[in-house]
Amino acid sequence: QLSTPARLRLPPLDHVKRTVRQHRKENNLPNIPNDVDFPSVPTILQFTKRNEIFLRIDTGPGPDRMLIFSSPEQCSILASSTEFLVDGTFDIVPDIFYQLYVIHAVHREHVIPVVFCLLRRKNATTYQEMINKILEFAPAWNPQTIMLDFEKAVLNVLSNSFPQVSLSGCYFHLRQSIHRQLQV
Repeated sequence: QLSTPARLRLPPLDHVKRTVRQHRKENNLPNIPNDVDFPSVPTILQFTKRNEIFLRIDTGPGPDRMLIFSSPEQCSILASSTEFLVDGTFDIVPDIFYQLYVIHAVHREHVIPVVFCLLRRKNATTYQEMINKILEFAPAWNPQTIMLDFEKAVLNVLSNSFPQVSLSGCYFHLRQSIHRQLQV
């Protein structure tokens, strides 16, 4: 869920979906797989338009498959930044994945998405593997501050993986949580 100001800046979801379908068709991109056991990510999706590596991790076919994407420039920003915002989104991912988890860095007073993770599950084991895999290709990542929602599994994994990190909850997610509790 995005904040209201962020949602107001985006086009309607059906427009985004239509644009993506049109782009895929015009560029002869492969179909989105409908089974997590697809053999590999097509080469065209593994690299940026500048022919730089983008797919950093593919754990391979299976029920816990994980794909992690980050360009060289995004990796550099990840390594040099100390302040991050992290969140998962569920509505836009292909059916074979559960969520897209995105790590944003605060860089030169802008918030830049630097890592995109397609995950099959939403639990501590998955989040720990995600962090471990990111550290494989970005060992210099050393966050000092992370803002996130109030999901316990992520909070625990981040505090265990980065003992020095200051974790703070997002006010928007706090309001959502309180509202959900009041509805019960």
